[in-house]
Amino acid sequence: MIKTIKTILTLALIISLTIGLTACGGSKGDDNKGASQGQSQQTGDANQGAKKFKVAMLLPGSASDGGWSTSAYEGLMEIQKKLDAEVAFTENVKKNDQVQIMREYARKGFDVVIGHGFEFSDALKQVAQEYPNVKFAGVGTNVTGPNLASLQFKYGEMGYLVGIVAARATKSNKIGIVTATKDPTGQIEFDNLEAVAKKLNPNVTVTIAYTGSWEDINKAKEAALAQIASGVDVIVANCDAGNLGAIQAAKEKNVMVIGWTGDYRDQAPDNVLTSAVQKVSSLIFAGVKEFKEGRFKGQVDQFGLKEGVQYIGKYGNKVPKEVQDEVAKASTDIVDGKIQVKGSL
Repeated sequence: MIKTIKTILTLALIISLTIGLTACGGSKGDDNKGASQGQSQQTGDANQGAKKFKVAMLLPGSASDGGWSTSAYEGLMEIQKKLDAEVAFTENVKKNDQVQIMREYARKGFDVVIGHGFEFSDALKQVAQEYPNVKFAGVGTNVTGPNLASLQFKYGEMGYLVGIVAARATKSNKIGIVTATKDPTGQIEFDNLEAVAKKLNPNVTVTIAYTGSWEDINKAKEAALAQIASGVDVIVANCDAGNLGAIQAAKEKNVMVIGWTGDYRDQAPDNVLTSAVQKVSSLIFAGVKEFKEGRFKGQVDQFGLKEGVQYIGKYGNKVPKEVQDEVAKASTDIVDGKIQVKGSL
């Protein structure tokens, strides 16, 4: 009888201990599942294991270039603040390093990895296939896949509007463009610029100078000075940090200049006609917000004048009211579909 009672008590103790361990510890399988999903292991409190939304970005230039890369960095900071995300970035990424850096971010459990620029297209396609559980996005690219999207401005809209301003401003009938490299997205803008400028003034000619660098201010200035020496009196500066060099050249030679990406009017109010402002920060935030909310699609998403992510900036002192009104009407007509802009890659 005593032996029977001992046996019953022993069984009861084992059952009690088993229930207690199950309630406190969870299963090893659950822990492994959490790690495989990229769950944050950085906190040591009760929130450890809670999913932290993580976004990484690769920049082609410096985060302080004042243009393309700066605006992207600002978008990343907006993502950090408004979407409560953990963020990271690498600037001045060279082509040969793109794949390695993307892989490293994917291995570290980032939910979204962004390549900021058309030049990241090949690396995005390659690494997205290697890491199917990570979302990848290219800004200004035209690549897609099950876990790969492209975020684009509605190309051609700004080129069309800039073409109006440049055509109305030139007296020599010579418009120059200073940019870094030849790429499909930039070419769409320049094609629209030239088409509308020639429509308004059939005598206009447009020349493009490539500096090979988005960072080199001196090269951009030299390219602008060379164009001015050939008779160009309106420079379109689409060269990120190099825009400052083109503006310097315009001031020195007292010709007109139109900025791109940022709003450059205050740099030289008597020389800057206006700017093609493209809010890269807003474009990136809009795309990543969709991803976080579970609306990711492996497609090309375009945002433009209608969404307010791009627009004509402040006008300088030399732009007549009638030209400003003409641009405003064209902008409205583009949004309403009355003007069809060539914008496909």
